[in-house]
Amino acid sequence: MRAIKALVLSVSIVALLAPVRPGAVDAVVRGVVGDAGGRPIAGALVKANAGTKSVSRYTGPDGRYELTLAPGTYDVAAEAFGFRMERRSVDTAAAGPVNFSMSPGWSVTQFTGADIDQLVPDDHAGRLLKSTCINCHSLDVMLRRRGSTAAQWRAYVEKQMQLRIGRGPYTSSEAEWTELTGELERIFGPKARYFGPGAEPPAPAQVRRPAMAPEVARATFYEYTLPNPRSMPHSLAVDPAGRVWISGWDSPTNAVIRFDTATEQFRTYPVPTPDSTPHTPCVTRDGRVWMALNARGTAKAAVIDPRTNELVEITWDAKAPGTHNCQEDRDGNVWFASLGESDEGFYVYNPKTAQFRSYKYPLPSAYPDGAKALRDTAEGDPVPSVRAGLYDAKVDSTGRGWGVAYSMGMIVSVNPKTGETREYFPPDTPHLRGVFVDSRDTVWFAAFGSHKIGRLDPKTGQMKLYQPPTLKAAPYSFAEDRRRGVIWFGDLNGNNLTSFDPRTERFVEYPFPSRNVNPRLGIGIDPRGRIWFTEFLNGRIGTLDPGDAPPAVTSSR
Repeated sequence: MRAIKALVLSVSIVALLAPVRPGAVDAVVRGVVGDAGGRPIAGALVKANAGTKSVSRYTGPDGRYELTLAPGTYDVAAEAFGFRMERRSVDTAAAGPVNFSMSPGWSVTQFTGADIDQLVPDDHAGRLLKSTCINCHSLDVMLRRRGSTAAQWRAYVEKQMQLRIGRGPYTSSEAEWTELTGELERIFGPKARYFGPGAEPPAPAQVRRPAMAPEVARATFYEYTLPNPRSMPHSLAVDPAGRVWISGWDSPTNAVIRFDTATEQFRTYPVPTPDSTPHTPCVTRDGRVWMALNARGTAKAAVIDPRTNELVEITWDAKAPGTHNCQEDRDGNVWFASLGESDEGFYVYNPKTAQFRSYKYPLPSAYPDGAKALRDTAEGDPVPSVRAGLYDAKVDSTGRGWGVAYSMGMIVSVNPKTGETREYFPPDTPHLRGVFVDSRDTVWFAAFGSHKIGRLDPKTGQMKLYQPPTLKAAPYSFAEDRRRGVIWFGDLNGNNLTSFDPRTERFVEYPFPSRNVNPRLGIGIDPRGRIWFTEFLNGRIGTLDPGDAPPAVTSSR
C-alpha cells in the first residue's frame, strides 16, 4: 500500500570559503598565454582557484584572457592541449599583467574520453568495454588506474560499485568479466600500446579534436565544491528564484542539496531512507522541489517545500524501486521515469489525491540489432531476455508522456487519457539517455551510443540525427534556452557543455574547465541565463555564463 511519511529534518549549512562571487567586480587579472617563441595560444584555459571555488576563461585568437575576481590571492593555472601546464600565485592587489609562456608537452593525460574512444578498436571486446564503462563515466577516467592488470581491474570495479555507490556487486557472467577486464588490460594495462604507464602517446594526427568556436572566449565558468568533496552530485534543477537543487546520489551523501546563488551557500536535506540514491530533481509551478529516488526500499520520491523546509518521502509499496527523473504536467501531476519495471516505466503521481498510477508500454520480442543490451554481453553468452525500463521521461503540452528505453534505443510515448502508446526506433542508435520536449513540443533525444543528438516530430514521426563537432561525443541531457533560441546538452565523453541552434543546425562546444566532469541527466538555466551542471566524479557543481547577456523572454508555453 501507498504511504506518505513526513519528517522535518535537521539541515546543515555550509558556507563557501572562497572570496570570489559573481557580481563582486573588484579586481581584474589579465594577461597573454603564448608558447616559448612568443606566439599566442588560442583556446588556452586559464583558471583561478581559491578555497572551494574557481573561475575560468579561455583565451581568444590573440592569446589574451581576463578574469574578474574579488580581492585575494589565487592559484592561477594555464593549460592548453599539447602544452605543459603553468601555474602562478597571484595577488589581485599586485599591478601588472600575468602572462604565461608554455612549453610543448604531448600527453594522454590531457585526452578526453572522446579522444580515447577514437583509439579503442571497434571489435567485440572494444564495443563491450565502451558500452559498459561509458555507461557510468567517460573513458578518460580509466587513465587514473592505467597500468592495472585484468585481475586488478576486476577488484577495483567490484570495490567501487559498493563503496561509492552503495550497490551490490556488478552482475555479469564470468565470460563477460574475462572479456571486459582483458580488454581493460589491453587498452590501459602495463603493456598497453598508447595508455600504458610508459607507452608512447599516439601521434597528434591520430586524435581528431575540433577547433574551438569564437564564442567560447567570451564565456566564463564558475565551479563550486560541495560540502562533502566525496559527494557524487548526479543531476540538478534550477527554481524560479535561481536556487540550484542537487541530487546527492552517492550512498554517503543520500540527500537533496540546495545551493543559493546569491549567498553561495549550500544547504543539505538528508533523505531518511538509507541508500535512496537521489537521482534527478524537478521544480513544480507551486515552487516545490521533487527528487526521484532511484534505489532501495519503496520510496519513489522526496518533495521539499522551500517555505517550510519540510522534506516528505512518498512511497508506493506496490511497485519496485527505481524512479529516475520527474516533470510536472499541465494538470499538476508529476511524471517519473522508472527502471524498476520492465514494461511499466511511466509513474504518475497526483499531489491532490496522493495517488500513483502507472502506464505500460509494449516491448519488442527481441532486442534490435546492435542494441546496448547485446553489446553488454560476452561472445558466446546467451542472448539476454528483453527488459527495458525507462531511463528518462518527459511530458508535452498536451499531457502526452515521452520516455526512452535506453538499453534498446527505443523511444515510447503514451496518451494518459487512452493508454495508447507509440514506439519509435531511431536509426543506428543502440543506446539512448535523455529525452526532452521543447516549448514547441518537438522531442529531442540523446543518441548516446551513436554520439549524436536527435529530433523527433511527433506529428509526422520523422526523425533526424545531428553529429556534434566532437566525433565521439556522448550527449546526455537537455535544457531549452528560449532567450537564445538554442538547446543545451551535456556531453559526457567529450567533456563539453554544448549548445545547438535548431534554426541554423550549428553546434558550439564549451569545453568544461575540469577533467572528468561527466554531466548527467539534469542541467538547468537560471534567471540570469547561466547554465548549471553537475560534476559527477569531482564533487562539484558549475555554471557557464556565455557572456552574451541575452534579453529576457516573458512569454510562456
